[in-house]
Amino acid sequence: MVIDEASQCDIASALPLLFRAKRAVVLGDTQQLRHISRLSEHRDQALMVKHNLLNEPGPSWGYRANGLYDLAAARAKSESIVALRDHHRSHADIINFSNSFFYGGRLRVATDYRRLKRPEGPAIRWVNVKGNVVRPPTGGAINQTEAAAVVEELRRIAITQRFAGEIGVVTPFRAQANLIEELITQDDALAPVLASRNFISETAHKFQGDERDLILFSPVVSHGTPVGAIGFLKSQGNLFNVGITRARGALVVVGDAAACAASDVEYLSKFARYVADHEKATVQAATHPWPKESGRDYPAVARPELVSDWEKVFYSALVDAGLRPIPQFDIDQYILDFALVRPNGRRLDIEIDGERYHRDWNGELVRRDQLRNLRLIEMGWDVMRLWVYEVRDSLPDCISRVARWAKAADALPDIVSETPSPI
Repeated sequence: MVIDEASQCDIASALPLLFRAKRAVVLGDTQQLRHISRLSEHRDQALMVKHNLLNEPGPSWGYRANGLYDLAAARAKSESIVALRDHHRSHADIINFSNSFFYGGRLRVATDYRRLKRPEGPAIRWVNVKGNVVRPPTGGAINQTEAAAVVEELRRIAITQRFAGEIGVVTPFRAQANLIEELITQDDALAPVLASRNFISETAHKFQGDERDLILFSPVVSHGTPVGAIGFLKSQGNLFNVGITRARGALVVVGDAAACAASDVEYLSKFARYVADHEKATVQAATHPWPKESGRDYPAVARPELVSDWEKVFYSALVDAGLRPIPQFDIDQYILDFALVRPNGRRLDIEIDGERYHRDWNGELVRRDQLRNLRLIEMGWDVMRLWVYEVRDSLPDCISRVARWAKAADALPDIVSETPSPI
């Protein structure tokens, strides 16, 4: 028996199934949504006392506190627990925040970008809009101005840009999701277009296990946000994690950036700063001119802290050999140590692997670089990895390897480059 989304499955509902199974595979993620329980804590405790479960060793059998995945992970032997770490759904710019904040950087981004559908613009961006947040009679929170801005952004992407991918809106509050749906229904031009894009406006609870090419996220945090709404958000980090990671190709946040950044909701404030830093880096990358000088010194780059002394030596040696590479070349989700682009469009990624790479005892960095190599090869790049010790001890041999590649590449027919040469 295989039980998926087990973090959202309560223990009691699964017991009859498990009783009939000879073996079971339980799949889940503690950073995603749990089941919703209306059982009071007092009643939960009373039931455990009645059935002599309160003092059971291991995890609590309490209906409120634990889902099936919690129980299974605690009861299974360590060799029976498999961590699925390769992430295949989202663009790296989208998943990287959750990977850092919720998963401690343990995920490996293995997304095939050829499958992604994206509207014009970066993979993640913020549409800044303020407005007033109020608590409707049905509870929760709504921001009329923010909801209208969401609809306007949908109109711009779906109608003006004619983006053909699947689209969805996620928000923490049911009242806001309903308001956005009502506004779309009243728009005779937008409603039929979104219907053809498999559109829904929902809370993360309805989105777990689902995904869209483009997700618009409405945080509903601005002037006047009720204390109760902030308290709800503080306790719902999993809901936020699920919401933003429903996006495959693009995530657009529509909300008050300053209010989110200044909020007491830790994940939201850090996320607002993450998007701001990403947008700043994107602008800098777009306006940063590639060096035109013919000197042999390593040029100024956006992230000098990543540059080793031996990379500088290697760069100068390549220039001396008539091969001028581009340091810190930004392509897809990666920053290449060096990119060498030939006039006919052939491209080589040169990576200088340092001591940290080679002393990684669990092979994690090796696995990440294998995924990276495969992705670059899919995009038409050749990849050459050199140990820093090779550069140190056998620099002429390393330069000869690159020169041999350049000579062989120049003999090949021209190709249409997916990435225009910056040279």
